[in-house]
Amino acid sequence: MRLLTILSITATCLISHLANADDESNDPLISKFPSLLTWFTSHGGYVDPRITIGYDENHIRGMMTTKEIPAETLLIHTPKTLVLSDDVAPADDQCADIEAVIHELKVGTQSKWHTYFEFDDSTGSRVPSQWDPEGRAVKELEGLPPYGETHRHINWYKGSCRGGKELNEIEWKAFMMFLTRAADLGLVPIYDLMNHHNGKINTKLERDSEGGLRVIALTDISANSPIYNTYARSGWESTVDTFNTYGFVEDYPQLWVWTDDKLVQMTQDNKEHAFQRYRNDVHDEGAYDRSHYVPNSHHYEILVLSPTVGALYPTQGLVEILGNGQRSMEEWQILIKAHHDSIRASHVRALHHSAQALLESLATTIEQDEAIIPTEKAKLEKVARKGRVDVGKQDAIQAIEFRLAFKQALKLAQSIAENVTFLEDSDEL
Repeated sequence: MRLLTILSITATCLISHLANADDESNDPLISKFPSLLTWFTSHGGYVDPRITIGYDENHIRGMMTTKEIPAETLLIHTPKTLVLSDDVAPADDQCADIEAVIHELKVGTQSKWHTYFEFDDSTGSRVPSQWDPEGRAVKELEGLPPYGETHRHINWYKGSCRGGKELNEIEWKAFMMFLTRAADLGLVPIYDLMNHHNGKINTKLERDSEGGLRVIALTDISANSPIYNTYARSGWESTVDTFNTYGFVEDYPQLWVWTDDKLVQMTQDNKEHAFQRYRNDVHDEGAYDRSHYVPNSHHYEILVLSPTVGALYPTQGLVEILGNGQRSMEEWQILIKAHHDSIRASHVRALHHSAQALLESLATTIEQDEAIIPTEKAKLEKVARKGRVDVGKQDAIQAIEFRLAFKQALKLAQSIAENVTFLEDSDEL
């Protein structure tokens, strides 16, 4: 379910797809796009004629421009009549919205959304909700978040919407579409084809007066460039959350969050603990200074901008740009330096200790994971050449790639804590 300022929890890299040259020339989601577009516009939708579906320079499929598009241009308008949801139930009744999708799937070609369903590729995704709960992928997380939460979404749906029953094929398809594509409005055709990138986001969203959705260019977008949305806005969701819902590790910036029982207990027992002290909801020029403003969360956090640049304990002022705009690396570095100058060294030592202890507790190291991944991928390719599909191995590789990225973020947090100067005073955590 996609996050907009006006949307609720989230969307998938559903259209995103890493391909080789053969895939690109035979991709049905590209060949079917004109028919989807015809259906969409015939029902009152609008798409700027300079928009198509294609592959970027990294061979990732998504929404692309064919010509330059100026900022403030209307890119997409999905009218309320094309939004698939339950119009009678309360706006936050997600069970009813998924039931509406199930109904339309069941009526098949009689559904107004049949062409839209034909274009859908969400069942081809692999997300943690689909992992075997007792399988290898869960174990490959090595206890790192989202361990213990990988099946949160599907468990919610089964428990809250299906009375604990197992899902049939149509119910699974409806659930996957809703999980990976829906906004708080419901399923929003064409809008939901944009990929996620919080560092390069170039769109903003507006609701129309009748409940439809407009997508507007946030910046000038050059020709042959991806058009990006966000699935995790303003630090509301971390890179862990994005992975747990959509099954991919997002590109930079990444917001990594972890905790430990000791920190939680200290925060609960001591209202003067560091996490409780730095609070002021007023945002102005000092909004990146932790000594004056509220932290983004009550957990250990690192905002990672590159393999060597990150911000420890990022404030809400630092992360509110995520999904809402762009910053250059130079701008990030200036803001991060000012931010780090205001963080207490004792607080940083606690984070360093936690990151180090967590890394030391894991079964494999960064170096071992870097060696494991190509070996596992080679085994998977060997199986594929024999015409077999090993989803268990696919899921395991997905988990290993995630845990490697998490470990790299923890290592960077250690490095920053050891090499950057922070605020020294007499307060201890």
